[in-house]
Amino acid sequence: MRRLILAVVVTALPIAAQAQPLSQSMAQCSGLFHAVSTFMSDPVRAQTLDEAGIAWRAAAVLQAQEEGQADPAGHVARYQRESYDDWRGRGKLAAFSEDFRDWTKYCSSLAKSKGLRITPD
Repeated sequence: MRRLILAVVVTALPIAAQAQPLSQSMAQCSGLFHAVSTFMSDPVRAQTLDEAGIAWRAAAVLQAQEEGQADPAGHVARYQRESYDDWRGRGKLAAFSEDFRDWTKYCSSLAKSKGLRITPD
């Protein structure tokens, strides 16, 4: 029985260690909104999405500070840029993908759980 418990603990540790900081997820939401804003033909909609991206970035920096990141702004900028480049690289049709729907649902849920009102309609 002890071996079974030890095996479960040893197996679970790498999974727990792989969980990314919340600030990273928030930065990825920022990158997503910034990228999608560049696909909009309606300037008002583009601005709304861009402003959401800015708000996500600000929230992510605050979260990174709370997490004790040595360089909160740099930490957020790295993941925001990676997300932005990824979504821009996928092109406009990415908005119809399951991955996009999953991410937008996740960002919306995350905003709600953190009490943030930054997810556009």
